[in-house]
Amino acid sequence: MFNLNNPTTAYRTMVSPLKWQTRVISCFTTANGFAVGSIEGRVAIQYVDEKDSSLNFSFKCHRKDQGTTKDNTHVFAVNDMSFHPVHGTFSTAGADGTINFWDKDSKTRLKTFDQAPGPISCTAFNKTGSLFAYAVSYDWSKGYSGMTADHPNKVMLHVTKDEEIKRRPKK
Repeated sequence: MFNLNNPTTAYRTMVSPLKWQTRVISCFTTANGFAVGSIEGRVAIQYVDEKDSSLNFSFKCHRKDQGTTKDNTHVFAVNDMSFHPVHGTFSTAGADGTINFWDKDSKTRLKTFDQAPGPISCTAFNKTGSLFAYAVSYDWSKGYSGMTADHPNKVMLHVTKDEEIKRRPKK
């Protein structure tokens, strides 16, 4: 981590709290922490100051149960995360073609979008948070063989509603 007021000196160095390859990192709008997403369908919420380390946690997402046993879960990469500029809630987008909105403070999923016809490769909120843009396109998670001619390439827009993006009371 670097403090941009002194960008030539590392502020702090840390190892990812996730076991598998990091796919995306996104900073909180409050600049006091960040979220890390990985190929194992997991997100870690991390605070910069060590005094706030008790607030760090991770959770599973972008998974699909394939049966009744624990071993039958299909895991998808977290391809992107975006923080809402007003509310501080955030989105995760996955190789499974789904998007979720989350409230990190109450540890709550706020909304799950219907599954898209392909992976969600990137996302962004506009500066007021009233629009959410996302791309449905191949993410190369299955290599060359996964790219087919009929694979969708779309940019989609979603008008956000307060009830799907506003923070919830802490539990």
